[in-house]
Amino acid sequence: MISELRFYLKKYKLLAFFFYVQTTLFFLMIGTFIIFMDQLNYESKSLQNIYEGKAIYQLLDNYYEGSKYAEFTSQPDYLIRLKKYYTELNTAEDFQYLAMFNHHILLKDEDIHPRFIYNYEQGKQAYQRELENEEFITIKSFQLNKQVIDFFDLNVTEGILLDEEHFKYSSEVMPVLLGSSYREFYEVGDEINIIYYFKSIPVKVIGFLEENSKVYFENQPEFYLDNYILLPYIEYNDPLTGVDEKFQQINYFARINGYVVTDDNPIATQSLFPKIDAIANKASISYSYIGMNPHFHQYRGLMTVLIENKVLVQSIFIFSSVLYFIIINIILLLQQKRRLSFFAIHFINGATKFKLVKMLWAEIGTSLFAGYITSCIIFSQILIIGNLRVYLYLLLTCITMIIISTLFPAYKLLTKPFDFHNEDKGENL
Repeated sequence: MISELRFYLKKYKLLAFFFYVQTTLFFLMIGTFIIFMDQLNYESKSLQNIYEGKAIYQLLDNYYEGSKYAEFTSQPDYLIRLKKYYTELNTAEDFQYLAMFNHHILLKDEDIHPRFIYNYEQGKQAYQRELENEEFITIKSFQLNKQVIDFFDLNVTEGILLDEEHFKYSSEVMPVLLGSSYREFYEVGDEINIIYYFKSIPVKVIGFLEENSKVYFENQPEFYLDNYILLPYIEYNDPLTGVDEKFQQINYFARINGYVVTDDNPIATQSLFPKIDAIANKASISYSYIGMNPHFHQYRGLMTVLIENKVLVQSIFIFSSVLYFIIINIILLLQQKRRLSFFAIHFINGATKFKLVKMLWAEIGTSLFAGYITSCIIFSQILIIGNLRVYLYLLLTCITMIIISTLFPAYKLLTKPFDFHNEDKGENL
């Protein structure tokens, strides 16, 4: 049967190659659809799990004007009040408080990859600073509290997550998480020095985030953390120097402008701000809020886009798949019609009809399976997408197509006698 298959591929090489290309494109289309739908379902479920049934508001301090800021920070107990306000928000049981900010840090300029540099995507020149005869450069960083990790369900592929103990002050080193892109440059346990709000701090890598980890931050519904260094919002002790005080002042002002999350029902939302008012009054802090955080509205719009895209993609896929399948089967039918005379000759020479069916199956199956293998190689080695589940679906599709494509010709071979006069005509066409 192998020699017959070799003869077939040699004699009909152009048609076989054309069919091979068509089946490869067909499997690429199906695989791309499966991957896209998986991602679409993941995104929609991820959004729903995070935001479904939630009301989100952003808190703002009222000290953004220079004179008000200077007046507030001139009071001897201002830092105590800031810490008290943040701690009450962070430990409240009636709502979740998400403290997060993306202020850059400085790292030694040692051939750092551009994707880690702050504002690299905006085309801005990296800020460099010389300290103690060493060059430092601005690096992307993201500061957060423990509730951000829990709310957005952040996880690591290596090492450990930041836990409650990591948010308590330690005089040794600060534990940090690195985005997945850092895995080729650092290892768990590595220690480096950073400049964080003008203060030199030793940090230790405790884990790497999963690839494509993201939060929904400011005006970005998908704020990816792959290229970021994540710093915990640590609860600092009383400052010992003026530098420490200035550092904590900036740090705590950043973290009190966070997001409040509660259940999206009248009882929860109506009782939310009396509770925050009580916390603010207790710490003598003046604040305001943005009703329904902007990125929550973007979530709803994004969900609509995802659903509409899902229906559109499904419609295009079904139409394209049916069209492709019809074209492929027309090619097969025309091809096998020309092959009947060849089968007739084998039948005259003593081949059984079951052997002819095997030959038919080998011819069709080889082309389809070659297209399947090629598409898997393209997905895994060139496009670098897909997984075992996608390849399994493609394999099942390939097997189904082989069965369907050989069913009618096999039935004709097994049940109908050869018309040798017409077969001769067919071969001469």
